[in-house]
Amino acid sequence: MNPCLFRVLLVAAVLALVPDAHARPRDAEAWVALNVAPSLVRELSSHPRFRGESIRVVVFADDRPAASSNAFAMSLRNRLAGAIFDTPGIRMAADRTPGDRLDCTASDIDYYIGMQISYLGSDEYRIDLRTLDIADRTWVTGFDLTWQGALTQSQQTALEQRQADPWFRGARTAPYDPEQSDLLAANLARDLACASLRQTVGEYVVHLEPDNHTAAGETAELVRSNLAALASLQFTDDPARANAVMRGQSHVVDTGLVQFWATIAPVDAVSDLPTLTANAYVSFEPAEPDPLESLLSSQAVLTTASLVDSGDSGVALQVAAKRDAVVFFLNHQKNHGLVRLADRDCRSRPQARVVRADETLRKALPVSKVEPDAAAASAVWTLNPQADTYYAVAVSDSETAHLLARHIQKLPQRCTSAVRFGLRDAALERWLMRFAGIVGQRPGDVDWQAVQVRNVY
Repeated sequence: MNPCLFRVLLVAAVLALVPDAHARPRDAEAWVALNVAPSLVRELSSHPRFRGESIRVVVFADDRPAASSNAFAMSLRNRLAGAIFDTPGIRMAADRTPGDRLDCTASDIDYYIGMQISYLGSDEYRIDLRTLDIADRTWVTGFDLTWQGALTQSQQTALEQRQADPWFRGARTAPYDPEQSDLLAANLARDLACASLRQTVGEYVVHLEPDNHTAAGETAELVRSNLAALASLQFTDDPARANAVMRGQSHVVDTGLVQFWATIAPVDAVSDLPTLTANAYVSFEPAEPDPLESLLSSQAVLTTASLVDSGDSGVALQVAAKRDAVVFFLNHQKNHGLVRLADRDCRSRPQARVVRADETLRKALPVSKVEPDAAAASAVWTLNPQADTYYAVAVSDSETAHLLARHIQKLPQRCTSAVRFGLRDAALERWLMRFAGIVGQRPGDVDWQAVQVRNVY
């Protein structure tokens, strides 16, 4: 073979094995590793624009840094940041962690370099890499990269998993978790320390405002400990020596979201010392709404119920009406469930009494005797009462009265002194939820009053 031809073929074979640096890999992660990272390192280390400037790699959403995005975007961000972190001549803004030396320039970012992921449809995605000049609020021209293609199954799964950027932890869209009180305190302490170092009026001697062991007070205590470790502020336990007071406050700003404030304010209102503040958001698990909240008695239709001695008839439940109404009587037997009270004839339809305004109404109860102090008015409706409870339910609206009558008819009836098993557990909860729904539609026209009686049997 001709030697020259052999050399040409050998060079061609070698070149075929070398990947094209400008070719765009089909996989998004390979694109970041093989194309984006090398190009970004060359640009940042050689271009005079970035010399000595602070860089932060982020995820963009709607052309702005996103405090919270998804696990796939954050993995690309971490891969890119890791590739350029140790490059000489590039000044990267590092993550802040408790115990770090106080550096008030760590938050001074000159450029955000970020990736933004967009869905194009038909299982196609687009990833744009751009650089934002923070001071000018403009995009840096001449250096933008784009990838387009399909994601793998694992990448799509990661795309659906929410994940916060630790750099922005404490922002409204990336709040601290309740278990991260140490990180919250370190963040607030750092912000307060830097604020104190920026002022030139005088020195703070700070007294921590006493607190009755609230969550805000405990967090403020942690903030003080962090500030003492940073040695940027002087603290005293003697209020007479202090010229400033520190306090913590929290405010619920949304469902499951609290904004926490740490404040250092001068004691003297005319002091030249400025007030220092720092804040961050904290998530919390909101309490489950009480499904029976709408069943709180209102005394809109009835006066408070009481038990009275009705002579030979035994004990009666007594109420007075404030306006014309229809009244039903129910009994929640401890350990035996909810029933409707009826006369001895045990008619199938619910027994209702019509009462006029200012009229007193009595209903004989299946109780022969009540010990002194054994009865008390009840203002709540629960699934598991602590004692036998008797209810008078009044309705001043005819349409609602018909709805309640049909609903009350679903309860077993008790027409003698013998215990009658009623609705309990899940069946009772379903009945009460529907009952609460009816009451909630016309809360001003439905009222109930109740008496709990202990030691009936």
